[in-house]
Amino acid sequence: MTKLCLLSAVAVAAIASASTAWAANVVIDGDFNNSNATFSTISSGGSIGPWSVTSGSVDLVGGYWQSPSGPNFPNGTNGSVDLDGLSPGAISQDISGLTAGKTYTLTFWLSGNPDGAPAIKSLDVSIGSVAGDNFTYTIGANTHSNMMYTLESLTFVAGSSNTLSFASQDTASPFGPAIGGVSIAGIPEASTWAMMLAGFAGLAFAGYRKTKGAAHFAA
Repeated sequence: MTKLCLLSAVAVAAIASASTAWAANVVIDGDFNNSNATFSTISSGGSIGPWSVTSGSVDLVGGYWQSPSGPNFPNGTNGSVDLDGLSPGAISQDISGLTAGKTYTLTFWLSGNPDGAPAIKSLDVSIGSVAGDNFTYTIGANTHSNMMYTLESLTFVAGSSNTLSFASQDTASPFGPAIGGVSIAGIPEASTWAMMLAGFAGLAFAGYRKTKGAAHFAA
């Protein structure tokens, strides 16, 4: 292997390693792919794949309305969860693969069941250093065919163990906040940025050497 090829390979490896450490999603079934019907109600003690229903009840929604990833999915390609089933409910998942003390960003898509009140749907999200961060969604213009999801996020510091939970804060409604597309990714630290910048610099230098060499031979 030539010195130029070796430099390029090292640069690509540095970028790939840094990118993988930054972008890895550790949430299992954040798209709620278990949905295989219009909707089904799961009560406390039940589960949705790796998600546990920890209080009240929730609705696992398939083709009843639009999922965060596109049009209606009656065959369960992707789904969403209405956190108010027969009563306000909550779901949780134990998250592994996080490094204690490191900072991460949780993202998820949020809408609200347009079938009824309250107009403002409310939920709390907890994970790591964040306990009960509140999010709201106001219905009005959203419909079954266009749920008008908003992308929400929160930043947290991982602990030695980390349980992700979504809990409805509605009072007594079967029409609650709807979530889907749940994901967690790391925030690049200074060392990660340095590794990525070094990788890009290496690729730029390798490209410069290759261009210079080609120009020399052309002359």
